Amino acid sequence: MKRLFNNKGETYIDVAITVMIVAFVLVFAVNMVSLVALNQNMKTMADQIADYATVQGTTDVGSFINDLRDKTGIDFSYSFSGTDYHTGQKVQLGDVIEVRLTYRVSILGFGESVFPVTINASASGISQVYWK
Repeated sequence: MKRLFNNKGETYIDVAITVMIVAFVLVFAVNMVSLVALNQNMKTMADQIADYATVQGTTDVGSFINDLRDKTGIDFSYSFSGTDYHTGQKVQLGDVIEVRLTYRVSILGFGESVFPVTINASASGISQVYWK
């Protein structure tokens, strides 16, 4: 208790350093929460794209993906992998359609530092269309 009331000024320095550390922790926590929310949104979009592609039986779903980009404001890149094509971009009934989304975002650090982070999400489904 005597330390709080000394007249040497040491307490002011301790409080200033503590406030700075708390501010750093808060900035880090806000960045992590926003990354977790963005990761969850990317996973949801990957699921939606995979569901849409399986119902259509094709990976030609560019208009649906562009609509998702416009609605969410996230300009992600996408690719289809692990997919056996029947003809063109058509996927035969029972074959797997796998989509992978990638989004590169920069989070703010302390001061002027910026840290690039890549967020990946993937989903898969089975084609529900029979192509002759």
